[in-house]
Amino acid sequence: MKKAFYAFILMVMMVSGCHASPPDTVNNGIDAGQIMNTINKGKAVVVQGKIITGDLDFSAVKKSGIFSSSLRIAEIGVPVTFLDCIFMGKVTTNGQKDNIAIVTRFGSSITFEACDFRNDADFSNCTVEGMVNFTGAIFRQKALFNNVTFKGRQTYFTAFSSEKFFSMQESLIDGSVDFFKGRATGKLSFQSTDFRGTARFSDLDCSGKSDFSLVNFRSDALFTYASFGGEFRMSDATVAGRLDLISVTFSSGTWITNAVFSGKVNLTKTIARNVFDVSGTMFMQGKPVMDEFSIEETGKLITNGARFAVTNEFTTE
Repeated sequence: MKKAFYAFILMVMMVSGCHASPPDTVNNGIDAGQIMNTINKGKAVVVQGKIITGDLDFSAVKKSGIFSSSLRIAEIGVPVTFLDCIFMGKVTTNGQKDNIAIVTRFGSSITFEACDFRNDADFSNCTVEGMVNFTGAIFRQKALFNNVTFKGRQTYFTAFSSEKFFSMQESLIDGSVDFFKGRATGKLSFQSTDFRGTARFSDLDCSGKSDFSLVNFRSDALFTYASFGGEFRMSDATVAGRLDLISVTFSSGTWITNAVFSGKVNLTKTIARNVFDVSGTMFMQGKPVMDEFSIEETGKLITNGARFAVTNEFTTE
């Protein structure tokens, strides 16, 4: 009998050991569903130092309005604040239900300061009426901010880090935006985005390809001390304010072609280690400041069709 009893106890222990712990038992964890419940109750979200388990889909909020037969707008009227959190699942602001697309509108500010996104972060197509803060955020998978509208006075991606692909294409940034000391290992794309305030990319370090083609800077575009390890493109771009490319390092091919620069362009102490092509570009304030600008032996300056409002001669003297 004793042997049979011990065998039964051993079997129970083995079966119990095969059961996985439920999500809410994660040390210091909080389920994404709890956050959505808070929003649905109309309460502001403030989460600090937590591990968020499960996918967080802001477009699944209960309150929504009909925009058209094929589009609904999910409405989040409260501030959303995450500080020093880890997101294990996907974070999204767009979805689909019954063949109807759903996008999210945040009526206040959103903050994801010092947050670690372990999965895809897709904020595409969202609108934020308040300020946006992703200071110190780490994106380990895709970071998508395509077709976003940020209406706040300030947008911060200061010291952000992207390990795969960061994209903010065809977006509208109403206020100033800061990518100071950002780090991107993979591709970085801002193609066709409209920056209406000062855009600061100073000390940005991108080892992958960087695409600023068709970008519209309505104020200053500041790239001082930035470093681009992969190809850099700013073709067909417009800059209404000054363009600071001071002490910038371009390690691969650089194409700043068919652009229009209305303000002063400064290339002081900038280094180009490959092709540096400004063909077809219009410099409205005359030739750029090029003190100590250098093209290394493996590089080449191409100026076909580049022109100035003051002189038609391109020189690096």
